[in-house]
Amino acid sequence: MERKPYTLTIISAILFSLTFPPLPFGFLAYFFGVFLIYALEGKKNFDAFKLGYIFGLISNSILLYWIGYATLPGAVGAILALSFYTAVLFLVYSQIQKIAKQKTFLFFPFLWVGMEFGRSLLEIGFPWLNLAYTQSYYLKLIQYASFTGSYGVSFWVACLNVLAYFGVKNFAYKKKLSLAFVLFFLFIIIPYFYGTKVIPEKIEKGEFRIALLQGNIDPEMKWDSRFLDYNFQIYTEMSKKVAKENVDLIVWPETAAPTYLAYDPKYFNLVYFLACSLKTPIFTGANHYRTVGEGEYIFFNSAFFFKPNGDFPQIYSKLHLVPFSERMPLRDRLHIMREIRLGQADFSSGAEYVMFNHPEGKFACLICFESVFPDLVRNFVRKGADFLVNITNDAWFGKSPGPFQHAQIAVFRAIENRISIARCANTGVSMFIDPYGRTYSKTKIFVQKNVVDEISLKKTKTFFTKFGDFFGKGSFFISILFFGLSFLLKKL
Repeated sequence: MERKPYTLTIISAILFSLTFPPLPFGFLAYFFGVFLIYALEGKKNFDAFKLGYIFGLISNSILLYWIGYATLPGAVGAILALSFYTAVLFLVYSQIQKIAKQKTFLFFPFLWVGMEFGRSLLEIGFPWLNLAYTQSYYLKLIQYASFTGSYGVSFWVACLNVLAYFGVKNFAYKKKLSLAFVLFFLFIIIPYFYGTKVIPEKIEKGEFRIALLQGNIDPEMKWDSRFLDYNFQIYTEMSKKVAKENVDLIVWPETAAPTYLAYDPKYFNLVYFLACSLKTPIFTGANHYRTVGEGEYIFFNSAFFFKPNGDFPQIYSKLHLVPFSERMPLRDRLHIMREIRLGQADFSSGAEYVMFNHPEGKFACLICFESVFPDLVRNFVRKGADFLVNITNDAWFGKSPGPFQHAQIAVFRAIENRISIARCANTGVSMFIDPYGRTYSKTKIFVQKNVVDEISLKKTKTFFTKFGDFFGKGSFFISILFFGLSFLLKKL
């Protein structure tokens, strides 16, 4: 067994793993692919597949181990399953190498982004570790995401890797090395100057005032019926305190009301009359269900909007559920999946995009995991959202990188659509994000805190909002096309 490709793959996986939040080493993402391309030179399909799976196992284990805080079997299953995506990517690269030979490295950006897009599809979609998210701290470099979406940023990072590889490969040839250096410099400096020009000097907060309530309630306590009164007592007291600051909206986090709120008169009336007494709308996460037959129910992870005018609250039910945690994928098609029960968290997907009507403007809700899907967020904005509220409960992931990774992903949703986001998390990170991805009034994790600040309402539609993603879909199509052509041309 040749050890060098395996060593290069391991180095690449470790380098890749160091680039994600909360670590400040996003610039290392520009070079991890150099080791991969070298490792794949001349590799046969099966050998490339093995290298890809090893890369996935190492990087996913380092970056996603925190899933095990909530479910150890789920973490093992996710890591093993997600590693197949990079394994298939390496296999496709190896196959195209049969016809493209030494020029195959030029396909790397298309193949990588195509893999990322494929990883977002269907019920098992989990596009958490996209290359773009390594750049969420470099706001001046990623403003063009309002045109290209986050997949365009992933493509850009992959291109930098290609240029770095070309430079290293031709280190002894001054002209080629100079070309690589100049192009690499331009790939950095052009986005930077664009970002410098487009980002306003100050955050334009506007006059819409929101209170985010970070209750910091232990998840085990939250779901213990003996502490149900305690849950509501915490958020009631926090709401009364922030209402004195003349806020326009009070936001409680995901499942802050850990009961079937619409069918629980005691707690429904508590929140309803609280909103009325404070003369302030209250937005909260809660469970919900619907009867579909005699003794048959379907359950939802939902959000309720209580207005002080006496109307019955608007309800939104989460559209994209976390696979293997909130819903078993393919359960409607495979009988064996229906036999696996997830207990209280065995949810069904909601049926519609809901716009919540506030007197000052419309807003949409992203519940937890939904913030990682660009097209889902884009659809909410296209339907008229003036701002977004992201409610989540990341307490299950402890003091790990998970909550920080999750929070920083939302930065891209703001930039893509030039829209403000108010993010309320049970244990953090709670924060506001302006339309250029700048975060403010940001909390630490595992502290109880009220966060009050202003946001600006949406003023314009971006190119991405109007026309959607083309880098992800285009790269996915090109990857499949050339993979197929590689078999056809090989026979000719």
